Amino acid sequence: MHNGIKVGGAWNNYEGLPTGYKNRMDQVLQRNGYTTLQTGKYDWESGSHSLNVRLNAWTMYTQFPYNVNASGGWRDETDECRSEGIVVPGNTTTHPEDWETVKKTTAWIRNYKGEKPFFVYSGMNIVHPPYVTNEHYFNKIDPDKIDVPPWPALEDLHPCDLQSSMLKGCTPSYEEEEGFYSVDRRRRIRRIYLAMISEWDDMVGEYMKAVNDSGRWSNTVFIVTSDHGDQQMEHQQHYKMVPYDASASVPMIILDGRLANQGNNVITSPTQLIDIYPTVMEYANVPPENIPNGLDGKSLVKLVETSSSSGRPDFVVSQFHGCNVAMSWFAIVQRVSCEGGQKCLAKYVRWGTGNEVEDQLFDLTNDPDERINLAKSPAFSSIIEHLDENLKKVVNYTEVAEEVALYNKESLKWWISTNADWREKIHSKKLRWTSSWDAAGKNASFRALEEWLNSEVNIVPCRATLEWPPSD
Repeated sequence: MHNGIKVGGAWNNYEGLPTGYKNRMDQVLQRNGYTTLQTGKYDWESGSHSLNVRLNAWTMYTQFPYNVNASGGWRDETDECRSEGIVVPGNTTTHPEDWETVKKTTAWIRNYKGEKPFFVYSGMNIVHPPYVTNEHYFNKIDPDKIDVPPWPALEDLHPCDLQSSMLKGCTPSYEEEEGFYSVDRRRRIRRIYLAMISEWDDMVGEYMKAVNDSGRWSNTVFIVTSDHGDQQMEHQQHYKMVPYDASASVPMIILDGRLANQGNNVITSPTQLIDIYPTVMEYANVPPENIPNGLDGKSLVKLVETSSSSGRPDFVVSQFHGCNVAMSWFAIVQRVSCEGGQKCLAKYVRWGTGNEVEDQLFDLTNDPDERINLAKSPAFSSIIEHLDENLKKVVNYTEVAEEVALYNKESLKWWISTNADWREKIHSKKLRWTSSWDAAGKNASFRALEEWLNSEVNIVPCRATLEWPPSD
């Protein structure tokens, strides 16, 4: 992860730079007459995530031993999901790095004297685990207005939900159950999260003030969004990685200062983050011949200005293959005709190749919390067939899931071959899964890993039991 401030300049020679560097949004804008500024978090340049995350992802199909009742199970993450969160006294921010980014960026905006238009990107760390705020923002949130999601019994969870909850450290041992299942604790965590959003809202306000102070309000477009959501105890989880809306769906606000008295317009048509790139290109008046070919997304400008989705696909697709999940997943969201001819927004989730575990289908219109899986309902069979057909138009999920399984195994084998001390590194106390590695005995974990490495490449179904291997 990088944090800082960079005033960009377009490269003339891209030799030796990563493939696609010249097509980065900032580079395209600079070649088309813009001054660009990047501030805060811009970890796309790091080239990789941490060793912990890579090892978690590569070993997705390793059948590590676990016992939820005894130890909480096998965890890829820290104990954040078990925490009470942190509220510090007073009004001193608990996110000083982000406020420093705000300070530097807004000063640059106010002081910018260039003739060229500017494009500013700021990435923030706030509204992300760990859950920490101060009394000032915490007290802005009324706890009586906070809904606490109900939790079904672990045995009733979809097997891939059970595995994700466990991998995120969200399944307690017998000894931890009382505190973990406290409704007050869950309400407090959600309250802290909302408090962080309140502080972030104040940060956004500072950017808006800076643009107004600079005299550029009537010629500035704001796009405010996030790269992922966060499970705030929905489905007994926190963090992201899963296809539920709390994780995979994010808000987006677009304000075009050139449209006076535009008013508020809430758009419910499915969109994607990959739509941002072509949207910025259109707002910035970049000539079509200067925009990179093959962009996957579609501009949102027409949708924002007229609410017309003409020319846009009527569905969006998502997929994930990383840490904190036990299988690759693929999801499609589309507005369809449900029972009685009513239009509803449906989400269809396929795991792995689609043959290993039960699919999931949710009516997001009438069941926004995604509690009722309709995949087995005969009334929705034709809808599932239609959604599956559209999903396959975008991604051959059977092929991709198999490729991911192969990639994971080859990646770990490569890493082992380049680290003579790999046994020590994979079991380092610096990694988040160390306690789980020891829970069943170090040798048992290594045996599971070696058994997987020496087996044929295959996609292993999510496990539905609270203990593995299951006891007789």
